[in-house]
Amino acid sequence: MGVGSGSGSRHDSYCLRTSGILDEYDVTAWMGDKGYIGTAMLTPIRKPKHRDLLDWEKDFNYHHNKKRAIVEHAIANLTTWHILHTDHRRPIDTFATTISAVLGLQFYRQA
Repeated sequence: MGVGSGSGSRHDSYCLRTSGILDEYDVTAWMGDKGYIGTAMLTPIRKPKHRDLLDWEKDFNYHHNKKRAIVEHAIANLTTWHILHTDHRRPIDTFATTISAVLGLQFYRQA
């Protein structure tokens, strides 16, 4: 949820920082968009003011965003299917299994 997308909304990186996850887990292998720059996550390379991105930087951003798109589609499916919005929420200890199932369905649908 970005800034300005609703009353009391916060940027995702603010929510992540205040959640304590950054203190509890090693997030250096996690992938995020440019909104997560500065959180130690792997993020796209922001264009410097004084030059264009180099070819290897553009290539890195392309592949980074291509991988992130799969996760974004899975999140969209979670929202569309109301998996996390109904009174039939799964126990928190099965959350990883639920996410894995949605990712599996997403890959299956793309095949």
